[in-house]
Amino acid sequence: MRPICICFSSFFCLLLVFSAARVDGQTCPTTAVSNQLICVIPQLYGPNGLVLPNKNHAAHFRSASLQNFAPLNTAIGQALSTLPLASPGTSIVFKFNPSLGVVSSSQASLGPILTERAETVGRHSFYLGGTYQFFTFSSLDGIDLRNLPAEFKHVEFPVSPGPGKPPTIPQFENDWIQTRNSIDLKVHQVTLFGTYGLTNRIDVSVAIPILDVRMGVTSQAHIVRTDPCELNNTCTGKFAQSGNFHFFNASDPLGSTDAVFSNRRNAAGIGDVVFRVKGVILNRERWGLAGGIDVRTPTGNEENFLGSGAVGVKPFFALSARGRVSPHVNIAYQWNGQSILAGSVLTGRTATLPDQFFYYGGLDIGVTNRLTVVADYLGQRVFGASRLRQVPFTEAFGTVHNDISDIQSFTSDYNAQSIAIGGKIRLTGKLLFAGNVLVRLDHGGLRANVVPLAGISYNF
Repeated sequence: MRPICICFSSFFCLLLVFSAARVDGQTCPTTAVSNQLICVIPQLYGPNGLVLPNKNHAAHFRSASLQNFAPLNTAIGQALSTLPLASPGTSIVFKFNPSLGVVSSSQASLGPILTERAETVGRHSFYLGGTYQFFTFSSLDGIDLRNLPAEFKHVEFPVSPGPGKPPTIPQFENDWIQTRNSIDLKVHQVTLFGTYGLTNRIDVSVAIPILDVRMGVTSQAHIVRTDPCELNNTCTGKFAQSGNFHFFNASDPLGSTDAVFSNRRNAAGIGDVVFRVKGVILNRERWGLAGGIDVRTPTGNEENFLGSGAVGVKPFFALSARGRVSPHVNIAYQWNGQSILAGSVLTGRTATLPDQFFYYGGLDIGVTNRLTVVADYLGQRVFGASRLRQVPFTEAFGTVHNDISDIQSFTSDYNAQSIAIGGKIRLTGKLLFAGNVLVRLDHGGLRANVVPLAGISYNF
């Protein structure tokens, strides 16, 4: 047992040293295209944002486009950094039976999938497993990711009409760019688990997620002209070009009011490795209570949405009954460190990732000694998260358009609730297969409608 403990501790220390040595996440450069996923949205229109080609009039939409999309990028990054993992807890619990003189299974069911029960793996026992989950994200705070609006106002730029006269704001500066955006975001997540029983009451675990994140954004942009001279093609003066101030194509300044932009990147690699210590607090004949702590290490590259970029500490408690029908309840609270995902990729500022409170409950039912059916409710409260909402669009001069939607960032708490239905099948001996479907119940945060899971595990 000593070599195993030394190896586990050494690996844990190495990961912490590696995490502490990492530099802050780099910002998205304004001089070159970045291959990082964190820059897909900020660089949708190019490194400098939305720039129009009128040489006689600077397009003052650039800052607005980057600032409008920054909260969206933050919200996606925060959500992807905390994807759910299947429990590294054991499926088959083995204990020594003194009356028979053998080690045998001590549970009538094969245990839950996404939640915990109080039992540990057993002294000097191993549990190895792996799961695959597929996420297709469809909404962010209830906003459809395939039809996400963003309106870019013209920055007010007063023009002096002559000496001694006060500056004025030309009518054409009330033009705006209306965009309809589609975000295609998919994540394949494979998680490898290992658990070792130090004693009959304490075990240690490690969970290693491996992710493949695929993100693409398409934006259909339309210039909305408001100046009568633009609409009638009668504009004159040094700021006008062919009667128009804002256009996408210098060869067609009159007609080029529409353009399509797209950006797509993929990234794959190891995510944030999670270490766990779990111990039985109370062990009664028909029920048990366990407590433990998860430590998430920032081993995943946060600039590619593979990890959080911050340490997370999550103490938890698990209460469960024993028998063919085994109810279980879990509660946990996670504290998180600072990451660029909670700050700004435009400035490199880091901030604290939102803390989270978890509350789970469910049943695992041993239908036969080879089949267990599992049903769970999973609730999560996220505190002080960066969020988005749809609001009426307001022009630069203050005119409100109730029929035109825009996005606005805000900070608040929210709930994320889901149900999970699945089961475990004993293929042979100690080899198990698990299947599960997670279905969302509300719209808080970044959500996928349905998340399938398949896994396999072995006890020895």
